[in-house]
Amino acid sequence: MNFESFLAFKYIKSNRSDKFISFSSLMSIIGIILGVAALIVVMGVMNGFDNELEKKIMGVNPHVFVKNFSGVFDYNKDLIKNIESNKEVKYVYPLLTTQCIVSSGRFSSGAVLNGIDIKKSGELKRYIKGDLNGVVVGSELMKILGIATMSKLRIILPFGKTTPFGFAPLAFKETVTGIFKSGMYDYDTTFIYAPIEDVWNKTQMKGKINTIAIVLKDPYKAREFSKKLEHQLGMGFYVSNWIELNSNFFSALKLEKFALFVILLLVILVAAFNITSSLTMLVMEKVKDVAVLMAFGATKQNIRNIFVKQAVVVGFVGVLIGDFVGIALSFLLKKYQFIQLPKDVYYINTIPVDINAAYITVISITAFLLVILASLYPAKKASNVDIVEVLRS
Repeated sequence: MNFESFLAFKYIKSNRSDKFISFSSLMSIIGIILGVAALIVVMGVMNGFDNELEKKIMGVNPHVFVKNFSGVFDYNKDLIKNIESNKEVKYVYPLLTTQCIVSSGRFSSGAVLNGIDIKKSGELKRYIKGDLNGVVVGSELMKILGIATMSKLRIILPFGKTTPFGFAPLAFKETVTGIFKSGMYDYDTTFIYAPIEDVWNKTQMKGKINTIAIVLKDPYKAREFSKKLEHQLGMGFYVSNWIELNSNFFSALKLEKFALFVILLLVILVAAFNITSSLTMLVMEKVKDVAVLMAFGATKQNIRNIFVKQAVVVGFVGVLIGDFVGIALSFLLKKYQFIQLPKDVYYINTIPVDINAAYITVISITAFLLVILASLYPAKKASNVDIVEVLRS
């Protein structure tokens, strides 16, 4: 260990004359630990929210929707086979979806009825418990209606016929055979699934659909595929995708994540300023030592290095412990899920955590660089000591 490193370590330790300076260094380390740990946990939670919501949205909804400007159109198997022939496509299924009112006799609620072949809907099946051949109702909607499986459900559709007494909406009763539970409150209070053949028979719309649902091998290429498919289908059809439909939601999440990063980075910045002030006080305390060192031949660079190395030690220890605390808290939060969220506000009822090495590295490097930058001013001030004036006094 050269004399620069020796003095850097020595100045961190406390002695009778500069206990306050040493205490200030300790508070700086604690500030860095808290800032780094908080950033890691918060970024982990925000990334977890992004990933969990994306996974649920992509699991419940198709990645690409093909609709017709006329609304309902004929179920064309050749058209579906043509779309399915694209190498980017995983599978395709027809969908007849409409808003409705559902009633259990005692309670009523608005809902969205999806006429679908559930057995061919891929990822959607893993959110359903019970018989797939009957009507499947969202778990939260079942609570609102006060029903369970095998209960009778009255479904009222917004279309019907005009009678001498006015408009008579189409209504029919079905038996609930399954429960749909995605973990997203909005979906679980809204969606009803029924075999498309049953919906055709009940509504006298045999062979009619209003959506061609497409699931891609890579859902993140949905935007590019939508443009390609829209050009391929030509007039009459329009194409949308899950990225565009949820763009505002995910943009808001990204903005919130950035804002939280900046706010929590201020904690580290405050700790860095504390390091600047403690090193500045240390320079004032050790000004005679610095003058003696320079008188014995130490260069300005040597003096700067002493105080920069002290900041390096403080920053390294703070960042290292902060990383450990942040990762440990994130792991515990992910494994035990001891914090519950209101489902109607946050879509999901537990805090998801995604521990990612990339953002931990970025946080650690950023915090460490802030500490180093904070040491440059007091280090420069120490190297500019006038040894003649100091030794004369």
